[in-house]
Amino acid sequence: MSDVPGQVEKVTDSLVEPKPSGAPVGATDAGDETRIAENYEYWREHGGGWASEYDQRKKEQIYYHIQEIMLTEYIRHHAPAKVLEFGCGPGRHLRNLSRLPGIEVFGYDQSAAMVSGARAWASQAWLDAHVTIGLPTGRLPFEDKQFDLVYTAEVLVHVRPEDLQGVLRELVRIARHQVFHLETSPQHQLVSGEHSGCWWHDLPSAYGAIGHKCEMLASGYSTHAPYRVMLEATTPRWEWSPLFLELCRRMDRDVSYGMDMLRGSLHGEKEARTRESEHARSAAADLERRLRAELEGARVEHARLNELLSRAHADLDRARSEALAHAARADRELAAREGLVSAVHSLEVAYAEAQRRVASLEQLLNEYGQREADFVRAVERRLWRS
Repeated sequence: MSDVPGQVEKVTDSLVEPKPSGAPVGATDAGDETRIAENYEYWREHGGGWASEYDQRKKEQIYYHIQEIMLTEYIRHHAPAKVLEFGCGPGRHLRNLSRLPGIEVFGYDQSAAMVSGARAWASQAWLDAHVTIGLPTGRLPFEDKQFDLVYTAEVLVHVRPEDLQGVLRELVRIARHQVFHLETSPQHQLVSGEHSGCWWHDLPSAYGAIGHKCEMLASGYSTHAPYRVMLEATTPRWEWSPLFLELCRRMDRDVSYGMDMLRGSLHGEKEARTRESEHARSAAADLERRLRAELEGARVEHARLNELLSRAHADLDRARSEALAHAARADRELAAREGLVSAVHSLEVAYAEAQRRVASLEQLLNEYGQREADFVRAVERRLWRS
């Protein structure tokens, strides 16, 4: 997509809008060179999911349906007409208006991602012919008074206050008969930080500042208010009947009340489930704490037993060493004892041998003594004889 203000670009097959890279974008006039503001960039980056988001919201919030009914009925009463929606997004209103006889409807948006949601209901050829993607601010790529009616629905709430008058001037420039808005009512409380920024605008005062009268019409629901700027005095002024608006308001009130009650019931059930879940989580946490404490106790006991086992192994090793030392000493003592026994035996044998020798010597001595005695006696006899 070109970032030159005022240049027309049709929806392409890719529907991908390139990021700005220093080119003039988001400018209030062709001479400004400012980057696209964060709140506009939000829709370029996150717009792809809003088609399904709207579908989901319509199942929960009745005012989306009332808004479509009011807008479709309003445009139907201005046929034949060439109509432009500024900020068409995924085209949930274009889809309805394109089916009205006598209404030729077109769309403009600054986010290709938002427009991509229209592929769910429109052909590429229809999008190429009816939807233009451009810049969030600056001159619109349309001729003066090109459309009979120009409208917005929940779009100006996303326009920055400093850009509002520039946008309104452009809507007035390209409209022939009137500009119509369904925008945030004064009573609705906005969350200013949503979608990177949103603002309530005093549209009658803003239009008055650029020289146009803007009237706020009665609404059929509380969130938005209809605003209208008539550009030609001869243009018919159509409004919804009081009964129609009363029925819409009743539907908004009753269905919203029912949905709130249902949400309250679901919320109560959710809270009960949350409490049960919290109780279960608390019980699980207590159990986990107990198990952790038991595990820690088991770890301590395991460490104590390991220490005792280590001591037992040490004692066993010491006992084994001592036993081996005792065995070695016993072996040495046994060997010594065996040596002593052998020595004693040898001594006993020697002693016995000595005893035998002594006995033999004693016998021999006795024999010598006897012989000596015999010799003495023999000598004595000889002496006596001589």
